[in-house]
Amino acid sequence: MTPTLNPLRRVTLVAAMLMTAALPSFAETDPAAAALLPEAYKTSGKLNIVISLAYPPMEYTEAGSEELKGFDIDLARAIADRLGLAPEFQNVEFPQLIPQVVTGRSDMIITAFSDKVERQAQLDFIDYFNTGNVFYSTIDHQAEITDEKGLCGKTIAVATGTSWVTWAEEVGKSVCPADNLYNVIQIPTQAEHIMQIKQGRAQASVIGVEGLADLEINEPGQYYQIGVPGDPNPYGIAFEKSNTGLRDAVLAALNGMKADGTYMEIVDRYHLGVGAVEEFVINGAKE
Repeated sequence: MTPTLNPLRRVTLVAAMLMTAALPSFAETDPAAAALLPEAYKTSGKLNIVISLAYPPMEYTEAGSEELKGFDIDLARAIADRLGLAPEFQNVEFPQLIPQVVTGRSDMIITAFSDKVERQAQLDFIDYFNTGNVFYSTIDHQAEITDEKGLCGKTIAVATGTSWVTWAEEVGKSVCPADNLYNVIQIPTQAEHIMQIKQGRAQASVIGVEGLADLEINEPGQYYQIGVPGDPNPYGIAFEKSNTGLRDAVLAALNGMKADGTYMEIVDRYHLGVGAVEEFVINGAKE
C-alpha cells in the first residue's frame, strides 16, 4: 500500500502513542548495529516511527484498546530494541506519511508502505516484505462478480491516497468499455470499505494479499478474492534520503534479526510466510 504524491494536506495526528513501557523487549541491543546510529539518536534514546492505522495484520488496534498490534508494529519494536532505542509511534493519515518524514517530524515509516521508484527521489527504502494487490468482496457477491470484468460499472472502495487507487483505475481501463469503467471511491480505512460493501454503497474493495489472508483467518468464509493478484511490489521501511546513518543501522539490526530467526518468528506470528523476504534490500523496486 503506497500513498500517491498528493499535495500536502493537514496532518491529522492521533495523540502520539508511546507504547514502550509496559511491553516486553524482543532482544538485547545489537552493539554493532547500534554503533552505526547517528549521535543524535544515541543522545535522545528515541526512535520516532510513523504509521497509518488501521490495516490488519500489519498495524491495528483491537476494539476498546489503544494498544498497537501487528506485524509492522512488532518488527519496529524489535528494531528499536536492537538499536537500544525506545520506539515512539505517531499515527497520521496515509497521504501525510511522506511529509511527516521529509520534514523531520518522524524518523522512519513502517506501515505497509510500498517501495516505488518515484518515491526514491525523496526516500530510501529497506524492503522487508513482498506483497501484491487483489480485489475482494463479501461472499454474497461471489455469484455475480467472478473476475475483474465483473466489476465494470461497479463501485470499488479504496484506501485514500494509496497506489491502490491508480491500480484499480488502470485495471478498469484495461478490462472495461470506456463508458462502463470502475467507479473508484476513496475512503480511509479497511473497516469503512467493508461497511460500504455491506451497506450496498460499494461492491468491492482492494487489499494486499496479506490483508485478505488475515480476513480469512479471522472471518473464515466471509470474503473472497476477485480475479488474480496484480502489481507485485515490496513494502519498505522508509527514511528521508539524507538519513543514511539511521538507514544503515536499521539494516544491520534487520540482518541480525534474520540471522537469529527473530524476523521469521514475527512473520510466523501473523501467518505471513507468503511475503517473507530472503534478504533485505535497499531501494529494490524498479518501477
